[in-house]
Amino acid sequence: MIRWLQGGLAGLAMLATAAPAHAAQVCAWIDETLGEDHYHELELWLEADGKVDFLYKIKGEGLRTETMQAHAPNSGTLVLHARQPSKPWGFGAMLEPPGEIDVIVELRAWPKDIFSDEETPLLASFSFKRRVPEGETKPPKTFAARQCATLKTP
Repeated sequence: MIRWLQGGLAGLAMLATAAPAHAAQVCAWIDETLGEDHYHELELWLEADGKVDFLYKIKGEGLRTETMQAHAPNSGTLVLHARQPSKPWGFGAMLEPPGEIDVIVELRAWPKDIFSDEETPLLASFSFKRRVPEGETKPPKTFAARQCATLKTP
């Protein structure tokens, strides 16, 4: 009986000193396509290595030139499942070069009340910015490169 208790206590001690739970890693990328008449379409993709839920916010200047600016700031709650990419946001507009693309994606803690305007803690941020040069006929794969971050614990 004493050996059994000692073994049980040793097991509890090991559990108490075990490493904390795995923090989720989230990757973000944007598929950018260029259609007729300089129509740029952006599709945001997110993927995690485990199940995770958060509030996403789309910010930045969007697509702009000296004479035009177009953007679709957005926010929403999202649940990602392990290794299942999800497209929570897309936007398109005509951008006659030269110009710039500036999209910032923030992942924030899930709100306690979805109707509250109170800012929740920032878990990760991704920035997609580039210049669109004069005469561009095919967008580079700049935004297709995955940006990954381990979510901060709120």
